[in-house]
Amino acid sequence: MTEVLIAVLVLAVLLGVVLLVLRARRARQAPQPRRVDPLADQPELYDPHKIGVGDVITYAGIDHVVRGTIVLEEGGVYWREHLLDASTGRRWLTVEDDEGDLEMTLWMRREGTDLTPDGDVILDDRVHRQVERGRANYTAEGTTGTAPSGVVDYADYKTADGTGLIAFERWAPTQSWEVSTGRSVSLGELIVYHRTPEA
Repeated sequence: MTEVLIAVLVLAVLLGVVLLVLRARRARQAPQPRRVDPLADQPELYDPHKIGVGDVITYAGIDHVVRGTIVLEEGGVYWREHLLDASTGRRWLTVEDDEGDLEMTLWMRREGTDLTPDGDVILDDRVHRQVERGRANYTAEGTTGTAPSGVVDYADYKTADGTGLIAFERWAPTQSWEVSTGRSVSLGELIVYHRTPEA
């Protein structure tokens, strides 16, 4: 009986060793799992084209409320300008797709410059050259300081290195040009909290 018990134990040990060896071989032969993008199934941070009145945008640690939105259209191309209000003052955020590339710019009004979009423009000892000029139809909602709809003349300028931006806007032919300086921002620089729809 002891011999049978020893034989069964030896067989069990041999079977265990064989199973371990076979499992190790399979593990070495099995293809390694492919690496995948961990954020591929995650939605974008936010859709900048869905920003609207009542949203809160955090920039540089400061919350800004979207007080108004202007939707502009020229030749079938649309872009939006949002009036942001914060404890540090007001600024505008422009959101547009330029030939498939998202461009977002924060603008601050510059009072008392007496500049007009004629030829090169010098501001803050930097030369800015015109890159775009036109006339767009617009509609506005919320607080914008404009009529509910109309036509705006605009001209955009930038420095040779692209870091200095100037926007000229004239909301009526009899008005003087509004001048703003801008800074490009990326999606990651802004946090957007969309307004909860009313029930």
